[in-house]
Amino acid sequence: MISTEGMHRLGERKALPTQLADDLRERLSQLEWRPGDQLPTEAELVAGYGVSRATVRQALKTLESQGLIITRRGRGSFVAGDSMIRAGMQELSSITSTIRDMGHEPKMIYHHRYLRPATETERETFDLSGPDAEVLDIQRKILADDVTVCYSYDVLPRWAFPPDFVAEDLTGSVFAFLAEHDGPIPLRALAHVHAVAHPDVAWDEDFAADQLFVLLDQLHYDEQARPFMHTTSYFIEGRFNFTVVRTAPNR
Repeated sequence: MISTEGMHRLGERKALPTQLADDLRERLSQLEWRPGDQLPTEAELVAGYGVSRATVRQALKTLESQGLIITRRGRGSFVAGDSMIRAGMQELSSITSTIRDMGHEPKMIYHHRYLRPATETERETFDLSGPDAEVLDIQRKILADDVTVCYSYDVLPRWAFPPDFVAEDLTGSVFAFLAEHDGPIPLRALAHVHAVAHPDVAWDEDFAADQLFVLLDQLHYDEQARPFMHTTSYFIEGRFNFTVVRTAPNR
């Protein structure tokens, strides 16, 4: 059955594939379809939403990249197996927005956030000059529905924030704060992925010393190709899962 409520929503300013993906994601979060269930066919989605087959395919591709569905050639799309948070490795979005998109409530608990002098390595990374160059140092854990899913260690140059900024102003998503205050907008990121077990990652001692984390080490660049944020995020294995969609080369 197609969501008429969803059909009405497909009139917003977002691109149609994005709107359709958002509506289907919402229906998945409400368990309209459960793990293993088959989604409506492309033809049914085309008829039900009044959009083109290209729009449907692009929306389904987005959901697949986020690990929410599995598309089987000749058989259709199916809801992926149960897991707490999934994200496409190729997507560049904040952790909190990913959690919210999956139907969970994000929350942050800070170990610290403060401005401090930049180290020599940070000066090189962010191309900072002058003896008074500063960076914002953030250490926090991120929760979904009060369950810890990630420990994040972030560093940004002081120039990314407004002149009157103080560290306590930042209480949520860094990307959202920067967008609201005309700061740099992430355009791309260079990421390295590692599996890590280290006793110092979970600074609140909520996890055993041998807890396995998926480390995503990223350097973010803005639209002017300026590096403006270095993040080392330790995701709890099994609570925050990444997917990578691989496609065959063009023939």
